[in-house]
Amino acid sequence: QPRGCAPRGRRPLAMDITQILANAQSADAATRQHAEAMIEQAKQNNLGGCLVTLSAELANEEKPPEGRRLAGIIVKNCLDSKVASKQDELTQAWLEMDLAMKQQIKVAVTSALASTAVQARQAAAQVVAKVAAIELPRGQWTDLIDALTANVTNSPSDLLKQAALETLGYICEEIEPEVLTVKSNQILTAVVQGMRKEEPNNDVRRAATVALNNALESVKSNFDNATERDYIMQTVCEGCVAESHTVRIAAYECIVKIATLYYHHLSAYMQALFQLTFEEIKTGRDEVAQQAVEFWSTVSDEEIQLQEEEEEARDTGESPDALSHHFVKGAMPYLVPLLLHTLTKQEEDQEEDAWNVAMAAGTCLALVAMAVKDSVVQHVMEFVQTNIQSTEWRFREASLLAFGSVLEGPSKAVLEPLVTQAVPVIVTLMRDTSVQVRDTAAWTIGRVCDLHAGTLSTIAPGMHTTYTHELLKPGGVLLEALRDEPRVACNVCWAIHNLAESLEVAEGAQSSQLSPYFLEMVRSLIQTTERADSAENNLRSSSFEALNTVLSQSATDTMANLREIVPYLCDKLERTFSMQIVSADDREEQNELQGLLCGTLQVVVQKLGSEVVAFADRLMQLFLEVFNSKNATVHEEALMAVGAVANGVARQFEKYMPHFRPFLILGLQNHEQHQVCSVAVGVIGDLCRALEASIFPYCDELVTLLMQNLQNPNLNRNVKPPMLSIFGDIALAISGNFEKYLAASMHMLAAAAQTKVDTGNYDMLDYLNQLQEGVLEAYTGILQGLREDSRGDLFLPFVEPVFHFLHAISITTERDDAVLRTAVGVVGDIAHTLGPKVAHMLQQESIKALVREARKSDNPATKQVATWAQTTVKAACGPGA
Repeated sequence: QPRGCAPRGRRPLAMDITQILANAQSADAATRQHAEAMIEQAKQNNLGGCLVTLSAELANEEKPPEGRRLAGIIVKNCLDSKVASKQDELTQAWLEMDLAMKQQIKVAVTSALASTAVQARQAAAQVVAKVAAIELPRGQWTDLIDALTANVTNSPSDLLKQAALETLGYICEEIEPEVLTVKSNQILTAVVQGMRKEEPNNDVRRAATVALNNALESVKSNFDNATERDYIMQTVCEGCVAESHTVRIAAYECIVKIATLYYHHLSAYMQALFQLTFEEIKTGRDEVAQQAVEFWSTVSDEEIQLQEEEEEARDTGESPDALSHHFVKGAMPYLVPLLLHTLTKQEEDQEEDAWNVAMAAGTCLALVAMAVKDSVVQHVMEFVQTNIQSTEWRFREASLLAFGSVLEGPSKAVLEPLVTQAVPVIVTLMRDTSVQVRDTAAWTIGRVCDLHAGTLSTIAPGMHTTYTHELLKPGGVLLEALRDEPRVACNVCWAIHNLAESLEVAEGAQSSQLSPYFLEMVRSLIQTTERADSAENNLRSSSFEALNTVLSQSATDTMANLREIVPYLCDKLERTFSMQIVSADDREEQNELQGLLCGTLQVVVQKLGSEVVAFADRLMQLFLEVFNSKNATVHEEALMAVGAVANGVARQFEKYMPHFRPFLILGLQNHEQHQVCSVAVGVIGDLCRALEASIFPYCDELVTLLMQNLQNPNLNRNVKPPMLSIFGDIALAISGNFEKYLAASMHMLAAAAQTKVDTGNYDMLDYLNQLQEGVLEAYTGILQGLREDSRGDLFLPFVEPVFHFLHAISITTERDDAVLRTAVGVVGDIAHTLGPKVAHMLQQESIKALVREARKSDNPATKQVATWAQTTVKAACGPGA
């Protein structure tokens, strides 16, 4: 028996564990915190002993179920973390633990799977899965799967069967499929046995069906075998007609996942699936019908993706990897009327964000429209025209939802005449007596503004003005509807955002289509941000987002309005510092307001440009005060706002640097909230452009921190590409003074350039392209910065690894156009900076091939850079190059 895990000088934790676990769930904060501290101290002093004690408590049938559940959760949390670096620590701690202790823990938690207490069984299933996630990939606990499958196939206890199936499901969810391949037949046999219609216990049947869902990736070889696939599909389809609705939900969830993973195998089963899903959608319970609709959403999704791949293959003259079976097109004459009918099953008093079968049908209809395009329109328009003026609100609302759902997918030639006819009707329905109808009318107008804004510039029938004017004029329907219930006003904000975004204003334009409405829109949106109920339905953040878009589209003739807004926004921000904070909700509201106001001020500052000088002192005073908040989102917004001020005031920002520097450093050191760190890196770029050589006194500290961050394996990788690029910004700012950091920077950039990733993983491939682009941008900035001070030759000792990198880029097929463009830019900068001294390197075939390929790019910017690079290389190497 281990000695327990109590701190020295106290009674062993084992003696008090039941009481400690009870105290840890106490309503009294002091009691709860004291118990939590004791458990934490015990884990620190002797993790293995502590886990032995907790797992024994979990397995003890005489102890309170809630305490046992908590014991299991604590053990699980000692094995599992969502943070990769923390997970590595926990894994290592388990692997280094005494073997006898680990065996005691595993025996205890597996025995708890047979508990009569559901809380203990569920906690034990999670713990077993977490231990399995560590040990199975390392070839340990080799008899676990055998034991679990035996519990399913041989145990007389339904409780143990259910727990074993849940555990198998968790294990399949946790572990990479290839680890389980050798056991996939065994797992599948046990799971399918538990799913059979002959299984009398619905809890067992449901657990087995969920386990299959989690195991689907691991049983690919079985799905590739027609006989085994037929048996699996038959068993799942039997689950779809089970009497128990929980079994039916689980079975349909399986069907949905099968549609994603094994679409190419569906042909043989589509007739049965068609009948099953249609019947469920027509007559089934809402939550089961949702999953049946989800099947058709998933099939639509797959076919949209396959169509895109076929189009890409056609463009490149290649054969697509897979072809669409056009299941949705075949089902459409029956599917679309069913979905339209399902749209009318709204609930009278449903919450705005509630998900039900009517909402699912709307989403599915939108995907069907994208999959089958023009052919969906006639079916939908017949329904809309029949029901849009119905006396029953459900049919009016369903008509709007149907129309809005098919605005993407079909061609503009088909849709735009219909949109032109529909807008006046939708506008009328924005004043409907039903809030549900007004809400969906606002959403539909938002969709029109997003996808067909061009139609709003046409003259409205029977009027001498455009639809845009009718929507935005004072007293027009959009500004009027900002005073409607929060759910409606939120959709109106989205519509205004989309409409303003579509009326893009050219840089320096004297006026714009938005100018006549600008002041009234801004006033109305500011009033909306101040509504007493603006916390509901995300109205506050939606109205600020719309406001920011309107402000960003201001033309020269509205600049006076912008200047008037700054003091008003500053006053609002200042008032947030004196808000009365008595609860966590108050603090959250304060943080949200500060973040939103900083975001709006950033937009205004960017539009004002150098005119911001008049307001800069007050703005910086406020932003520095905001940094005292401990909220990451607020820091992020305030940092971006400071970056905008720096861009506006340029060299005059120098006077703020001593005050701002500590907060910039804190941002760079904020590895936990990596978005803040990323924004801080962007602000360094703003400061480099604003201060130029005056940033040099701060560079020692900044460069050191950037280097440390790049070498930190725990920092989110997505921060690193822009962090590499920023060395180019620093070099451009301080020119020849960059010599001080040149050797260290080039060594670090060369190391980053050698990064390799799994090119089969699209996320990692995208990251590699960003990383390479960051390295190349750094090279460009360093070359240009050194050349500015006629010190380009300092780059010569480092040029060879750069050419190795360019050669590697030239022979890869995995790079994107941005990497190609930036690489060719570096070729041109090397030629411009070092000239004949590197002529032999510039004349390598791989470098010429890179430039030739860039000249053939479809992207005009890439073509332009390639033409310049070719000219520059010729000048460096002589006319024969």
